[in-house]
Amino acid sequence: MYACLYCPQSGPEALLDLALEFSPYVEQTNAETVLFCIDPLRKLLGSPYQIASDISRAGFERKMQANLAIASNPDTAILLGRHIRGVTLVPPGEEAHKLAPLPLAALTLDTAMLDILRRWGLKTCEDLALLPEAGVAERLGPGGVYLRNLALGVIHRPLQIQAETSNYERRVELEHPIALLEPLLFLFSAALTELCALLRSQSRAARLLAVNLDLEAKPPYRAVLEFPVPVTDHRTMLKLLQLHLERHSPDAQITAFQLRIEPVEPRRVQSGLFLPATPLPDKLQITLARIAGMVGEENVGSPMRLNTHRPDAFRLASLNLQQSDGFIDGSPQGEVLRLVIRIFRPALEARVRLVELAPKDVFAPGVKGTVMRSAGPWKTCGEWWAETAWSREEWDVALDDGGLYRIYQECQTRGWFVQGIYD
Repeated sequence: MYACLYCPQSGPEALLDLALEFSPYVEQTNAETVLFCIDPLRKLLGSPYQIASDISRAGFERKMQANLAIASNPDTAILLGRHIRGVTLVPPGEEAHKLAPLPLAALTLDTAMLDILRRWGLKTCEDLALLPEAGVAERLGPGGVYLRNLALGVIHRPLQIQAETSNYERRVELEHPIALLEPLLFLFSAALTELCALLRSQSRAARLLAVNLDLEAKPPYRAVLEFPVPVTDHRTMLKLLQLHLERHSPDAQITAFQLRIEPVEPRRVQSGLFLPATPLPDKLQITLARIAGMVGEENVGSPMRLNTHRPDAFRLASLNLQQSDGFIDGSPQGEVLRLVIRIFRPALEARVRLVELAPKDVFAPGVKGTVMRSAGPWKTCGEWWAETAWSREEWDVALDDGGLYRIYQECQTRGWFVQGIYD
């Protein structure tokens, strides 16, 4: 059986504390209503009447004027607790009789449904409960059947207990300052192992790792490691943290540290049977971190096109390792032929011989040949107000060496360049 306490005068904290005196599992429906199971209390306190007496006595001692309802299912207890003053006990099988005089508005209907029922001449829960289930299902659908069962008091459901918020944070005060990275990583490993075990126990994963280091006679050292995909392996986090600290080491001895993990839903992806094998995301993150240590973090990422018509305008964004679904523009990969150009960065300086204002021969490092076919010119210019202004004429040329190239001429300098080769 379930007990519902309804008290609009007192605050939600006081109502919750009263319910927690009798059960550790409490559903706080809203700020004015709490619900808990009283079946385990029968061996301790006795019959439902004795339990109701003890709950009323505890509320009186706290000077709370609350309604108490005890019923065989949660929803019946909530309806009676909210709309009947004092203490209400419902024996099993008498739910429909107790709910009968309640108005239909007590069922928290939406306005459209309430208007339909009122046009039918229904006013109370008893009127709705007397309707045949088949007719209600035909005219109102599953929502109407649910309301009819609610008026009958025959809906059984588990309590909706709010999960306790976990603290994904660990702080360690060091007995002696540490200057070397190796002993510090040993302490990091113990803290990350504990945090990752907590993540896995709650089916969660880490989106980022925040690190705060208290330094001796220096401002605190702070770093945030964001992961392209959620991870749960403490070894991966430890290695990424090690690579970060090797590149950006603190400039003083460390007296304390704090690690904080931001939890998210784990990444669940089913790989395709006919797709090539790819490296594990956590292993790939470590490889990318090592590459960033050699070439610089600003040179590692995923290229994203800028909102401009400037040729080859892009920026490097954080790498997104989310697996694609294997489709492009609604067509499976492999069924659409696309022309791809491999860009030379920087563009190759070239010498171009013109015949009737069209390219005839092209000479550049690694590129040499006579133009067999050409298309162009395409004249583009823009951003004249900025340092990134451009103005050039582009050509696509097929050389006798079998290659198809994109070349262009800068209008200001009249210089020629090979931009890339088509695959």
